[in-house]
Amino acid sequence: MANQDPEVERARRISSRPDETRSRTSIIDSIRDNLTSVKYMLIVAGIGAFFVGVLIFIFIRDLESTGRWTMVIGLALIGVVGIASWRQVARAVFGRRGRYGVNTLIVVVAFITLLTLGNFVLWWLSDQDNPPGWLRTDVTSNQQFGLSEQTVQLLSELSDPIQATVFLQIDTAEGAAAWRDTQDLLSEFSRRAADDFYFRLIDPVLQPNVAADFGVTQTPAIVIEATDSRRTDIIVGGNPRNGPDIFDEQGITTAMLVVNQIRQKQVFFISGHGERDITSAQGDDEGYVQAALSLIRDNYRVSTATLIDLLPKIFSNSANDFPAALIFAGPQSGLVSASGELRDETDILRQYMLRGGSVIFLFEPDPDPSYGDLIGEFGVALGTGHLVDQTSFVAPETNFLQITRSNRQFDPPHPITEPIDVIYMPGATFIARTITDDSIPRTATGEPHLILTGLATTTLNSWEELGDLDSFDIDEDRPGPFTVAVAVEALAPIGFTPQIVDGEFVRTNIVIIGDTDFASDRYFSSAKNGDFLVNAVNWAVRDFELISIRSKTKAFRELVLTRSERDFVRWSGWLLMPSLISVIGVWSWWRRR
Repeated sequence: MANQDPEVERARRISSRPDETRSRTSIIDSIRDNLTSVKYMLIVAGIGAFFVGVLIFIFIRDLESTGRWTMVIGLALIGVVGIASWRQVARAVFGRRGRYGVNTLIVVVAFITLLTLGNFVLWWLSDQDNPPGWLRTDVTSNQQFGLSEQTVQLLSELSDPIQATVFLQIDTAEGAAAWRDTQDLLSEFSRRAADDFYFRLIDPVLQPNVAADFGVTQTPAIVIEATDSRRTDIIVGGNPRNGPDIFDEQGITTAMLVVNQIRQKQVFFISGHGERDITSAQGDDEGYVQAALSLIRDNYRVSTATLIDLLPKIFSNSANDFPAALIFAGPQSGLVSASGELRDETDILRQYMLRGGSVIFLFEPDPDPSYGDLIGEFGVALGTGHLVDQTSFVAPETNFLQITRSNRQFDPPHPITEPIDVIYMPGATFIARTITDDSIPRTATGEPHLILTGLATTTLNSWEELGDLDSFDIDEDRPGPFTVAVAVEALAPIGFTPQIVDGEFVRTNIVIIGDTDFASDRYFSSAKNGDFLVNAVNWAVRDFELISIRSKTKAFRELVLTRSERDFVRWSGWLLMPSLISVIGVWSWWRRR
């Protein structure tokens, strides 16, 4: 240490002094020296923020505003980098290679702009009042997003403007989803009704007084109000937790018919012969409560009565008093025969039909002969045993018939069965015709007195079981196929002369179904059982438009794959397309190289 050079020792001491002897660099100079790294960080942060905002905006609709602001922040960061590096940007854009890129960008931007503009114009046109049909086309198989032609016609003929008030809480995810579905449905009504249909949303918790004013005690609900007459009708919706489609076209259309004072037709369930009850559920869900409620939702006045009770209405000269339809839901005893003028129930029922009344008969196997005698006048006979079908049934009971469109069991076409794809009939009997078309009498103009149409049939592998065991006995049982429901359009029974009123023939519609249980409370909601009965009533009373606006079922189409097929879809999606793009990129690079 003693022999060390003094200059070296001095330099060592200077280098070991504290940092304050060194030259300091300011924060601004440090940022400037690392500006390139900061730019890269801002670009990455800007692009990341923009895409995160897009994902939030698309997938988390409750945070739409947050998604928008996140996208704005991302674009702002990218813009800051662009302004700070304007020379590099200008060089990249206006250089030789940049010009090619700018040309491509201009073409892409122009294409996207034209596409967006065209889409906006079409959206604007379709959002106008009553847009042309070609602008709004529902391409779903069951037309679940559009309105039926009958509803559109009703909206164009409204005598009183309609306001729909929706009472629904939307502070939950289920409520918000239900409101979006309801808003889409009501928007379709609003478009088709021009300026005669409005709707609004009310939170029943935040505004309980409004709900009380309308008499709403159960939510979700829609109050349909005629704004001039102040008539109202309340539609109670489903539970949003069970799905967002809590209201349907049928309910809203029926409510509009009510508030516009479209005349309610009277439908009577006949009593006095052991028929099913519509006022309270019988033991083991055998009642017809659900059937009655469905008819009420279709704007009918529904009640029960005996044929004797209906005498004043049947022979009334007022169209408002005349019953639109009578329903015999599984009579257990026969029509009463009595002496005296209009005391015989068979004669009362016949006179009712001669005056234009319609009847729906629902029978169990081997009904009382008095019904067979009456409907025999219209070319129809009733079976005695129950039907067995070994091809189309609800397992494991072969006498639990399954009538499906895929088996062509609803041929020939008929308005009643047109919207039906499957119904179930436990323990049905057959309905047969006893007269051929050539034997039916005709009017002077050639119109037949009777038109009989089969509505539903069994398959070829069926028979009428007359014994106790559901096994075919060639000596005792009768082979199928069999008709289990028939629609009759009649001018008069066989042997009677058609009546003419105001220059037109009096017509009656009759529907005869060989089962009663299918429309009971136990099975009413199974498949399309309920629709089948209600459609029959609609057709019988000539309310054909109500058949076409029956509630639409959203189809669930599931893709079923095996394990190997699922693995192929997964790995091809993950690796196939990226691999192809990589190969094409390498091949293009190699050629240019």
